[in-house]
Amino acid sequence: MAPIVTPSKVLLYRTYIVFTPEKDLFEKCSSADDHSLKLTNERLNVFQTLLKYETVSIDIRNQNYEAIKQCRTFIKQRYSNILQNKWIEVHDIATYSILYTIKGSEPDLKPYLLSAHYDVVPATNGSWKHDPFDAVVDGEYIYARGTLDDKTTVFAVMEALQIHMDGSTGIADYLSKVKFGNGDFEYILDEGSMMLEDGFSTVQYPVAIIAIGEKGYLTVEYRVEITGGHSSMPSAPTSIGILSNAMVKLEANLHPSQFGRGPEWDLLQSIAPYTAFPVRLVLSNLWIFGSLMQKFLSMRPATDALQRSTTAVTMISGGVKDNVLPPSAQSTVNHRIHPGDTCETILVQNKQIIHDDRVKDRTKFCVEPSPISPYGNHIWPYMILKHTIRQTFNGTVAVVPGLTLGGTDSKSYTNLSKHLYRFSPTYLKLSDLSRFHGINERITISNVERSMNFFYHLMVNSNVGTLTKSVAKHEL
Repeated sequence: MAPIVTPSKVLLYRTYIVFTPEKDLFEKCSSADDHSLKLTNERLNVFQTLLKYETVSIDIRNQNYEAIKQCRTFIKQRYSNILQNKWIEVHDIATYSILYTIKGSEPDLKPYLLSAHYDVVPATNGSWKHDPFDAVVDGEYIYARGTLDDKTTVFAVMEALQIHMDGSTGIADYLSKVKFGNGDFEYILDEGSMMLEDGFSTVQYPVAIIAIGEKGYLTVEYRVEITGGHSSMPSAPTSIGILSNAMVKLEANLHPSQFGRGPEWDLLQSIAPYTAFPVRLVLSNLWIFGSLMQKFLSMRPATDALQRSTTAVTMISGGVKDNVLPPSAQSTVNHRIHPGDTCETILVQNKQIIHDDRVKDRTKFCVEPSPISPYGNHIWPYMILKHTIRQTFNGTVAVVPGLTLGGTDSKSYTNLSKHLYRFSPTYLKLSDLSRFHGINERITISNVERSMNFFYHLMVNSNVGTLTKSVAKHEL
């Protein structure tokens, strides 16, 4: 008689046998407080100089062009010594971007691309602890606009390259037409998700998310136009009232959960081995507990954004004078689109939610969600990134696939490789996330050192042909 397998045995088998912590493929390079590459005084001065350039970019037609050019010149001068290596070339892309190419010893192999940007969002110094462009060191922190987004990556990649070798659309066009052709990169790594110490309250260890895709971006203008008049004889509702009611509806009615139609399912299953019972049981058996997990994710905006397209009313205006009924009112709504949705499905759903023909819409900007890049233990580039993260971060780390919720330059590179990933090697708390594009943007000295070491080891590890056994560490 065949043995009887009870449902409880299936659940426990998946919990403790199928989903278990992985072993490291690369030996730890060092502890988090003892990195091989140190932020010496000389390197710190370079980093501070980079941060002091006010490379503000508001949009493609409104940028501090002179500061951006000066910053580019500084980078080229600082790292001019690497051009003594015959394998390295530097290319000026348009007026403001730089591309360094490093030729390998085996030209038949595909190259990889590391991407970063040195333009920053605006910053006013009124509420900052230190001027946003003074790059002040205060204890363990360096305060400056661009520390988190994204000058640290620019600095870390170049410092790592210098040791290892002892603007996005223009670059994408150059790569696809001049040098490499479409789809010729083994993988591309851009800024994106990072490691969070407290991103998931039920997880016992830090979680590093490799973004295998990027949410779409949709900006819609809504407008109401009606006959105006004098405020002494008001008609109700006014254009402002009609539009306000529509915006309240959009905020109150979330777009449907797309749980399971993106990487969030695999993200949670990858986290499972690093949680305690009974959470581990639930995450290892989403085929049963999926609906419960949807409700749990919806309890916090940061986790709810993983499973659905989001809605944010960001601008609203109307009226011409205090005693005149407003003839028109307009608002702007920004959506970040889950891979299970499209710009069109969001527009249709919005129209159904508002259900008022007096409210007219106009699409101002639309970028569809990016393709989902291949991931898993059978995908070499993903495994290289995954285990380099584990190598350069101290202690146990849960490295999982996910989405980046904001926009990156990688949207310009989708034709260059199917292995397009987004990860920034910084270790943050949830409370730090408001500093992105916010006041008092800062980074710890240890995070700068961690970034340098991550990119150095990534360059070394990308030369590994197979990942079938533990590979010795590469110290300097």
